[in-house]
Amino acid sequence: MIYSRLVLLLLAIYSTSLSAQQERQFRFTWQTAHPNAKPLMKDNFFWSEIEEEAPFGSDAGSDAAYGYYNWRKDHRSGSPITYLKELLASWQYPQFAWDELDTTKIKVFISTSSHPDPATVEQTVRAIKQNQENTSLPTGKKKLTDEEIRQLILDGGKNMGLTYLVNQDEAIIGVAFAQIVLEGKLDPAIKNYAQIAVKREMLPVINRHFGTQGQQNAHNEKMTRLLKVLQKIRPNSTNLLLDKAPGAFHRSLQPLRTGSSAHCIRRLTTTCTADLPGGFLDYLSGMKTV
Repeated sequence: MIYSRLVLLLLAIYSTSLSAQQERQFRFTWQTAHPNAKPLMKDNFFWSEIEEEAPFGSDAGSDAAYGYYNWRKDHRSGSPITYLKELLASWQYPQFAWDELDTTKIKVFISTSSHPDPATVEQTVRAIKQNQENTSLPTGKKKLTDEEIRQLILDGGKNMGLTYLVNQDEAIIGVAFAQIVLEGKLDPAIKNYAQIAVKREMLPVINRHFGTQGQQNAHNEKMTRLLKVLQKIRPNSTNLLLDKAPGAFHRSLQPLRTGSSAHCIRRLTTTCTADLPGGFLDYLSGMKTV
């Protein structure tokens, strides 16, 4: 239900940790990244799990990225768009066009409020009460009464449109960067939507909700870093680093395009390996897994 995300946030107040995060074995890190992603994402910012603007730092971005990691295991040739549609549908958010940058339409959407039905409210109250019973509260914290919980739920529904839209954008960005890190390439459609999502997050109509002017500037600076990676990554992973390769390497790769693989191997092993730019040997080793 729409309020499932709000319920999780409320439950987190009383939880000492999120078991799902603790149990993860795979992590999005520079060390686990595809060779194509490493030269584009050297800064620690890209791998942060606490910075909201980082691809995997927000709740929505992290959920979407790790969900894509699991989904990809059973959908090797599937489109990331298919996964993203299924994910957002499961969140039951109000629909907002992924490619929309019209500020008037954005203003209308982010002013949206949600009004949960009584059954949903009572279900949420029971869930939070159960969580309170099973969780040790920090020193000085008191358990919420039923009425206090109900009020939190009702207050949380005010102006939820901004939360819906930001979470949607974070999910789009998270999936895009997950594909970059896992596969070293980016589906053209998700690349387009991710760039629009980043630009949307930089619009004053949204950015002004992120605190002081200094905080807004910092937010946009981080969004710009994301945008640069999205602009540089190419759909065809085998071409990502060729711009940095010396001319001799370009010539040695030419047989790949004409079918003479044996000649290509001889060229690669006898001519220009000493001139390869940093990271290129890692790239070559990763080609067999693309």
